[in-house]
Amino acid sequence: MPSTPTALSYLLFDLDETLYPSSCGLMQAVSERMTAFVAEFLKVGEEEAARIRRRLRVGYGTTLTGLMREYGLEVAEQYLAYTHDVPIESFLSKDPSLGAALSSIPLPKSVLTNSPLEHAERVLKRLGVRQQFERVFDLRFNGYTGKPDAAVYSRALGALGRAAPEVLLVDNHLDYLAPFRSMGGSVLLIDESGDAGPQLPEGVPSLRDIKELPAYLAG
Repeated sequence: MPSTPTALSYLLFDLDETLYPSSCGLMQAVSERMTAFVAEFLKVGEEEAARIRRRLRVGYGTTLTGLMREYGLEVAEQYLAYTHDVPIESFLSKDPSLGAALSSIPLPKSVLTNSPLEHAERVLKRLGVRQQFERVFDLRFNGYTGKPDAAVYSRALGALGRAAPEVLLVDNHLDYLAPFRSMGGSVLLIDESGDAGPQLPEGVPSLRDIKELPAYLAG
């Protein structure tokens, strides 16, 4: 296992498919609603909408950001309300072992997510870990701009009064980690399937499960 970063004083976590397994299906349900919204908004078929979403995700980090910048979407709140209107309780349940793992790490923690605040609050409450996090930085906090835009990380760091080298960013998207690493921050990939192994840049460690984080930090 790669050596753990030193001199850390803060942990910054992604939310979806980082604090819970991607295999639970929650984000697949959200993604399906995103595709449906794009299809209706652009008046295209769902296959074409999915293709457009993939392109926007690569170019802008989020579908919403791409729709706003390329297609003039002005109803961001309508988009967020529709796409995240999923029954979280059907996918997630309270996870005492996650709470125990997080509470065993004696460092302050916050969440940095591309999801809206109300979705994040519902997920954290459902998992039973809301009290573990000082702040939740959502898409609105960053003016509807999401990771991996470097300004997103700078804004969160500024609000926390932290410098990047003091912080470990934990995320399930490799491309979301790269900008933070270039700022001098430490990064950790959550890769449930293990598929990212061959693609991992040198010095980017990964874990299969967020609950392995205490042991990783203990070195």
